[in-house]
Amino acid sequence: MDVNTTAGPVRGVTTGRTTAFRGIPYATAKRFQPPTPHPKWTETKDASDPGPAAPQLASRLAHVMGDHDADWAEDGCLNLNVWTTGRTTRKPVLFWIHGGGFSSGSGGWDWYDGGLLAARHDIVVVTINYRLGPFGYLYRPESGADNLGARDQRAALEWVHDNIAAFGGDPAQITVGGQSAGAYSSLYLAIDPATKDLMHRVVLESGPWGLPPMDPGTAEQTATTFLQHVDAQAPAQQLLDAALTLPGNAPGAPAFYPVLGGAGFPAAWPDADLSNLNVLIGFTKDEHAAFPGLQSLFDQGVHAIAKASANAFTYRFDRSGPLGAPHCVELPYLFGTFDAFDQSPMLDPDTPRTTDFGDSVAQFTKTGDPGWPHSPEFRYFV
Repeated sequence: MDVNTTAGPVRGVTTGRTTAFRGIPYATAKRFQPPTPHPKWTETKDASDPGPAAPQLASRLAHVMGDHDADWAEDGCLNLNVWTTGRTTRKPVLFWIHGGGFSSGSGGWDWYDGGLLAARHDIVVVTINYRLGPFGYLYRPESGADNLGARDQRAALEWVHDNIAAFGGDPAQITVGGQSAGAYSSLYLAIDPATKDLMHRVVLESGPWGLPPMDPGTAEQTATTFLQHVDAQAPAQQLLDAALTLPGNAPGAPAFYPVLGGAGFPAAWPDADLSNLNVLIGFTKDEHAAFPGLQSLFDQGVHAIAKASANAFTYRFDRSGPLGAPHCVELPYLFGTFDAFDQSPMLDPDTPRTTDFGDSVAQFTKTGDPGWPHSPEFRYFV
């Protein structure tokens, strides 16, 4: 299946009912500079394999999720993936942002393969990559480095809005969702005047709502300290190694994450207008199994966000394995990618492969109703 995008034609791979287009470049960027549209191409681009992940170190959550080969490269990391069942009708779109503490992860990993979710519910699923760590959140606004990871996310959402109809998606029905740092990013896309009109619903899984965006003064000092340890144009691995020498700027936080007042973060969410939000939001029963002592970082804002929203549904994911129900445990239940998590410490080999959580998220993406009562009632997945 071939599709013409605004940058050029791409060719996907069809498996069963679903065609996957992987590694499509949505933008390009020089180091520490905002993203710009990718140069156009004329020959049909093979979109059978994921593009590179953004530069990153090993995940802080490997003890929960398991290890994954990052396969990263600085050049070409601004790419996305699309799964569709065809172009005969306009389908609702789930635009998914991976988590990883703003420092690791990739939408191209098999953990987030959208094929099963797209086929089961006849929706279009999109996953994206964005710059991480110092590449995405070093704060030097006077020279262009201003929440670049958030700028990448905006560029990807704009690309999807402009191109998704060619893949069978409906640009008037885009649900933006994510988990952990991806949930945090999704909420701020819904708050930011530059992006809020590009989306229509939001799915927020285990966002660190107790973590305010970084203070600009702290961010500037972090950048100064960082650049005293490493040259800004050093090889990417040297920048990643230098980032390890910096302490986190708040409990549970990495050294680099979004900065208040910077691009995409005009106000902290408690001070923003959420009254038009159509939201599905929740957390896992044992977030603290991944982040000891920090359960409230993830659950304390759920009721406040739901209460401030126009239309809200809340849940708690209690389905337990060897670690209880830790941070990230719902992801294989969302995407149906249990085989990709076969070495994950958070799952048992005989974990029931249920689809109810993914079904609920897909139903919310399609209709705005996941199938349970509005907040303040909770849906418990047990």
